[in-house]
Amino acid sequence: MSTREIGDGAIAGIITGIIMGVLAILLALIGLASLVSVVDIRSVFGGMVPITGLTLVSISAMITLLLFMAIIGLIIGAVFGAMYEYIPTVSAITKGLIFMLAVWVIFGLLIPLVLSAGGALPVALTATGIVTALVAALIWGAVLGLVFAWVVRKTGAPVRRPVIRAP
Repeated sequence: MSTREIGDGAIAGIITGIIMGVLAILLALIGLASLVSVVDIRSVFGGMVPITGLTLVSISAMITLLLFMAIIGLIIGAVFGAMYEYIPTVSAITKGLIFMLAVWVIFGLLIPLVLSAGGALPVALTATGIVTALVAALIWGAVLGLVFAWVVRKTGAPVRRPVIRAP
């Protein structure tokens, strides 16, 4: 673990967070609001996504979501950069998948199960949340690994060519 890997992970995390935020906004704009009967997606956007899906999402809600996703991405990316060497695979994408699968087990599986056991969440909402969190974690992990590999290539030191002197 080096500061360089943590920094590269943080940069990759911010980029990934913004990509995932844009994806969430696009899904809301193309009709994800029709899933309100299963999960109230409107609460994520501050109630600005209409049930019919015909009205636009407010700009302030979009900007807030992008900033929130960038901050979450920064934290996740920095931790990923710190753990990168210790994840036992070769590819950056599979390392991202394994890392986010571990994050999902903690935040997407255990916490909802504890809340539903205490009666704080209905069972149907818990099951739906667990499955959608798994899908989101896998997508986030693949994108994080891909972006991390790209950032590492871009921020790497330039290769120095040996100086050859003519006789």
